Amino acid sequence: MFVSEILGKAAFDSESERMGSVRDLVVSPGDKMPPVSAVLLNTRHGQLTIPASDVAAFAPNLVLKVAQKDAGVYEIGEEDLLLRKDVLDKQLVDVHDYRVVRVNDIRLANSTRGVRVVGVDVGWRGLMRRIGADGLASRILKLFRIRRSSGLISWDDVEPYERAGGRIRLKVPIERLAKLHPADIGNIINELDPAERKEIVESLDAETAADALQEADLDVQVQVLTNLEDEVATDILEEMEPDEAADLLGDLPAELSEDLLSKMDQDDAEEVKELLAYEDWTAGGLMTNEFIAIGADMTAQQVINHLREIAPEAETIYYIYVVDEDERLTGVLSLRDLIVAQPDSPVSDFVITEVIQVREDAEIEEITRLIGRYNLLALPVVDAEQRLLGIVTVDDALEQILPAEWRRGLRGEHK
Repeated sequence: MFVSEILGKAAFDSESERMGSVRDLVVSPGDKMPPVSAVLLNTRHGQLTIPASDVAAFAPNLVLKVAQKDAGVYEIGEEDLLLRKDVLDKQLVDVHDYRVVRVNDIRLANSTRGVRVVGVDVGWRGLMRRIGADGLASRILKLFRIRRSSGLISWDDVEPYERAGGRIRLKVPIERLAKLHPADIGNIINELDPAERKEIVESLDAETAADALQEADLDVQVQVLTNLEDEVATDILEEMEPDEAADLLGDLPAELSEDLLSKMDQDDAEEVKELLAYEDWTAGGLMTNEFIAIGADMTAQQVINHLREIAPEAETIYYIYVVDEDERLTGVLSLRDLIVAQPDSPVSDFVITEVIQVREDAEIEEITRLIGRYNLLALPVVDAEQRLLGIVTVDDALEQILPAEWRRGLRGEHK
């Protein structure tokens, strides 16, 4: 059975006297397949809630086991759900396909313990059933030889329930959501309404929230950060990569951006401020100032030991850059050359001194051309005096020239 096949149908007592029509079904949460506890009827005398134990049949019409005068009265509890009011047409998070979906119908099943909720139908056939066109849908599927898709999500995958803002809604457990890939969480955040975005971001730890928010659309990031408490917002910004935090702060109202920067950890704020000084579409605006730089006087083993210490804080360790005492870029190492080098070999023995690089004012066309021509994973950015300022990673560069849906996929692949 489906809820759409029961709502609005006539209701009769055991003596075949018409009582009214079915307005809603009441469910008591708790089980994997929660039971239908009561039926809410529209009658000539107002609404009447009858316990499901008094119902003999739900379809094709609702029929009671008893006469109307003998029917019990069910008191709807605070934790009870009304399927039509609280679930039907509501949005929920599908944790298997990483999307926000709309409940088009609700599937029920008979059991030895009564009628229970099996799952929610988020497919187009559920919508067609609602408008009485399920037969037409079946003919279309048959005519065009389209494989049937149930669109059914198990009720267990949309539990538990939470009260939010005085209303009951279905929500995925935060523990399950937090285990998804950041790109999938970001995609879910994109699809939620502002209040739900805020609620989900606030429920995640700062690191997970930062990773997920970086995967959301920039306008969504701005909307979320604008509505968060300052303390929560600064915690998230501090966990974001400096270039991502700079992009986000650059799109916020100037007053809010300055306020959040002032409340951030001083070192994190300084890194972000450096990046905010550059134009968006230049190497300076695209680069991150998180990179690995070493001195030429180190040995291969010393570099490896250094990497073990700092790697968790580094965005990319595909390349190790060599700088002099004035932080001028003098060479680059590949991880392969580092690994195969003798432990006591000085860096100067295997450093590449011809480094492909760009100035901080280079534009995106030059950056992508160099990355593509030389198959680079990152491109170093220097100033007029050859000082190393940062790196532009391949994913950050390509994000600027790819469609939005490709950009989100690219970010996810490079995390």
